[in-house]
Amino acid sequence: MRKRKYSKRILAAALSAVMLAGCAGSKDASDTVQGSSAAQEAAPDEKQADSGEQITIQYWHQGTSQIDTEFTQKCIDSFEAKYPNIKVEATGMSSTISDQETKLNAAVLSDTYPDVIQLVLAEVGSRGALGDFEKLDSYIEGWEEKDDLFDSAYEMGKYQGDQVALGIFPIPQVYTFRKDKFEEAGLDPDNPPATWEELKHAAQLLTEREGDKVVFAGMDIPSIDSSLVFTEPYMRSAGSAVIDELNQKPAFTDQGALDAFTFLGEMAQMNVSIPHDQQKGDERPFMKGMSAVSNLSPQQIGQFMADNPEVELGYLPVLSKDGSEPGVAFCGYNLIAMGATSKHKEAAWLFMQHMLSNETVWMRTEDFKMPIVKKSLEDKYIQSGDQDMNSAIISYVESGKGKATVPWISVYNKYVSVAYEEVINGKKTPEQALQDAMDQLEKEIR
Repeated sequence: MRKRKYSKRILAAALSAVMLAGCAGSKDASDTVQGSSAAQEAAPDEKQADSGEQITIQYWHQGTSQIDTEFTQKCIDSFEAKYPNIKVEATGMSSTISDQETKLNAAVLSDTYPDVIQLVLAEVGSRGALGDFEKLDSYIEGWEEKDDLFDSAYEMGKYQGDQVALGIFPIPQVYTFRKDKFEEAGLDPDNPPATWEELKHAAQLLTEREGDKVVFAGMDIPSIDSSLVFTEPYMRSAGSAVIDELNQKPAFTDQGALDAFTFLGEMAQMNVSIPHDQQKGDERPFMKGMSAVSNLSPQQIGQFMADNPEVELGYLPVLSKDGSEPGVAFCGYNLIAMGATSKHKEAAWLFMQHMLSNETVWMRTEDFKMPIVKKSLEDKYIQSGDQDMNSAIISYVESGKGKATVPWISVYNKYVSVAYEEVINGKKTPEQALQDAMDQLEKEIR
């Protein structure tokens, strides 16, 4: 009941009351997202494609820059060469989520929702709750390449257990360190920290201070983590569910979350970092040459290398709490989904397969330096550049978990990020901060 109420509140925030009542008031995800008969319902479209009759599908993608547009057109050209009777019309969307929400809400009301859409991870939950997407399970069942896709690419595309999207490229956060600073501190760069305690010990040795002021950070510990990209891997590595996605319930007051917040509070009190905002990547101390360890995206690693070619980098393994269980990294995703109202579902699925073909995945890697999502490309990817870096990236992708796919993820971020700040600044105990966040979140989404 909570899910349905909150889903309606999401749509109401973007649309007027009159429009909502007239067009979407009774819509529920379980009614709108299509079931196992999807492939059968689309059979006339398949016959139409086989007959040679022209079909046009709409594809909305992320970004409006020249490189985004050119890449999309290359994908369309290669697809249309293979399927000449299917035309793909592409539309670039603003990278601002609020603008995308406005555009998608308008498309729902005007019955112009795209056949295929590229999503950011947060939209799997927010739009999945509104029933925007077709269930893909019946399509995937007959897909010859289904076993070649990374598990995380499937996992990130699930809404309440249903496969409604597929990951097309991952965005992992990889713990990166400076080998020169490790050597100066007497640490072995060939045996970097693998557990929380080892990281704590290394951060202390790596920190340089003038009095109480940190002038070179042993590790980047953000003072603001509004998206919880830094914090969540510690929670999950300690065994916290964080959010029960299947039942759409918050679950971040368990022992694992408490252990993670306790550890991060201890790290912050050690005075080994320089204050910064996790969201502002270019302002991160590591990127300015003022820190020894940081969690970076592949693009940030590449930028640091370009700016500092003389510095040799190393990569931590995915951190485990104490070595008894594997750790969990953070890995965001861009995904691809099929509109539930598409009138050309088989053609849409053909295009989705093309966007996940080895040819397209590798072209995306070459054009954007994005990690792969196909197992059969692992060796090629590792050998295509810095092998240590690429091996680490693959490890973080395969061990990664992104944001939970629930419609209230932004509300969760708001309260739990405050709890994080309260703990690292010593204002509240982990128990009190997390319980207060839970109480506020439940009150708002109830």
